[in-house]
Amino acid sequence: MDEIVSFFSNWGVWAWLSIGVLLMIAELFVPGVFIMWFGFGAVLTGIITGVVGGLSVAMQLLIFVIMSVISLGLGLFVYGKIFGPNKEKGNDTRTGAQRLIGKSFIVSETIQNGKGKVTVGDTVWLARSKRKIAKGAEVVVIGAEGTQLLVEEKK
Repeated sequence: MDEIVSFFSNWGVWAWLSIGVLLMIAELFVPGVFIMWFGFGAVLTGIITGVVGGLSVAMQLLIFVIMSVISLGLGLFVYGKIFGPNKEKGNDTRTGAQRLIGKSFIVSETIQNGKGKVTVGDTVWLARSKRKIAKGAEVVVIGAEGTQLLVEEKK
């Protein structure tokens, strides 16, 4: 613990800036946009530590928590505004497999014994049906369970 206190006491500004940049780089290798907000919090802590100067390690950690919460909140707000559902425009708010219900696709692996695969864009999804459906047939998605599509042959 003394090493950590000593590290932040001696390297305060540069430590926070480095941690922030490393967290933002880590976001590139980890799916989702979550780590980067803590990176922003660390960079802001570094900037505040540099401007104010002489802050205790406890105060720096408190500032980091506050800046991380603020950046996470702002990030989620902006993300929600850009990518969130817009009910006024009638956008479909379903996600994942649910958004495929009602759409047609081609069977890429024969559906037999209730299981097979369909091509959705440039990916392949697991599909289930009560009936055997041959490869190449067109199907319509009638439901979804997790990542499996429930399909029936299009008539």
